[in-house]
Formats: sequence, C-alpha cells, structure tokens
Amino acid sequence: MGLDDSYDHRHDDVVKLSWDDVMRLCRDLAVGIQAEFDPDQIVGIAKAGVIPAAILASMLRKDFYPIRLSRREKDRVVRGKPRLLVPLTEDVRGKKVLIVDEISATGETLKLAVQEAKKKGARTVKTATLYVHSDSFRPNWYGLVSDALIIQPWDFEVLQQGKFIIHPEYQEEFDRLARE
Repeated sequence: MGLDDSYDHRHDDVVKLSWDDVMRLCRDLAVGIQAEFDPDQIVGIAKAGVIPAAILASMLRKDFYPIRLSRREKDRVVRGKPRLLVPLTEDVRGKKVLIVDEISATGETLKLAVQEAKKKGARTVKTATLYVHSDSFRPNWYGLVSDALIIQPWDFEVLQQGKFIIHPEYQEEFDRLARE
C-alpha cells in the first residue's frame, strides 16, 4: 500500500532534545501518571515509543510489553495509516494498561493500540506520550505540545555505508525549512 495524503505533516520549527530532556519529560510524566493512575502494565509502541515506555516502566516499577503499530517499514513512511505488525500480549487481560508512544502526531497509532488492548481484554486503558502536535488526539498524559520537528536523541544520526550521518528525514526537513 502506498503513502496517501492522510499523513502529511509540515513542521514550523525544530527542537533538538537531549537525553536529559527526555528523562525530565519522563520524570514529569511518571509523577502525573502515579498521581492519577496505577497501571498494572506499560505497553510501548515500537519502535520509538518503547524508549519512553521502558523508562516509565522502570520509574513506576511496572511490567513492560511491546506492540508494533506503524506507518513505517525499514524506517520509511510507506502507509498513510498505521498497521498492526506485532500484536499485544494476552497478558493484558483484566489489567490496567498504560500505552506509551514518543509522539501523538495524529493519534491514529495510539487509538489503534487502545483498540488492540481492549480486544485483548484489558480492564482499563490510558495513554501517554512525550509530545503531541497541537491538532492531534490528546493522550491522557503528555510532556509537551509542539508542532516543531522533534529531534530525538536516539535517532539523530544513523549509520549509512559505514558512516554516521544526520537521519535523512531530519535532513530533508532542515533543507525544507532553510528554503522557506
């Protein structure tokens, strides 16, 4: 299936986060989550959502499970809508589940993950992200609202032909912003 127009995001700025920034956002999220919700399990949406999910699971001392829902293959957007690629464990049955992703750009991935958790019999499902776009679905908890291109500390550079380069998607956006 090819990419359609339902996933066209233009950014108005660039924000480069450090690992310290990510940890601060996760600490703030953990405090808010613990004050309002005591999940039995934390589910991270692969690929990038597993990073804050694993951090939150450690901070909150909860079990962690992955799910893979994505528009991407081999790190390239190839679908306009997310597709379930790796299902959620049956262990969510009867549990209070927190689903975590790094961003809610449209909310479609989070909504699909929530549907999957409910199909598997989760008792209660809540959501959290590090960041959210201003016009996106709002998870129950999020760290910051921004329409900027958020540069992740874990994928700013990628290995290509034996050399580390700026991630091509980031470079394309840098180039576009420089032209405008």
